[in-house]
Amino acid sequence: MPKTHSTLLGVTRGLLWLMLALVAVLFLFVIGVGAALIVIWPEIAAEAKNSQVFLDADAMRPQLFALLGFFAAVLAAALYILRKLQALVASAAGDPFIPANADRLRHIGWALVAVQLLALPLGSIARGIAVPTSQFADMGGINLNGILSILLAFVLAAVFEKGAAMRADLEGTV
Repeated sequence: MPKTHSTLLGVTRGLLWLMLALVAVLFLFVIGVGAALIVIWPEIAAEAKNSQVFLDADAMRPQLFALLGFFAAVLAAALYILRKLQALVASAAGDPFIPANADRLRHIGWALVAVQLLALPLGSIARGIAVPTSQFADMGGINLNGILSILLAFVLAAVFEKGAAMRADLEGTV
């Protein structure tokens, strides 16, 4: 393996661990915020009434908890995707064209589909509780990068599956 390739894989491994740690911390933060909201809701509601960001403080409590739940689900999917990517990178040091990597890529694709589907109610809830001019109201929804990522994951899964089959055929003829 060339030095540049192994250096790139090493950097990628490090970045994946960093991203995994950041997403895990953010996931725990969202869970903590949910717990804190339960405890200090009266103070939050009073502050939200004076805010220029949220519309109706009294009606937003269930929506805010639903928003946190959807956000936690997106972060859980991100953790799953990162773990699958780590396994892919780990296999790149040896033979990456194995059926397990095709399965990993397909699982990543389906997790990305889940993220896009979760983004729909996430965006709807955010628009429902936020002032239309706030950045908070623009969150969620399907985006082109997400769709392209899904397509890329499924295409790469097919490529890896074909590569693994070709490798098996080649080994069978030798």
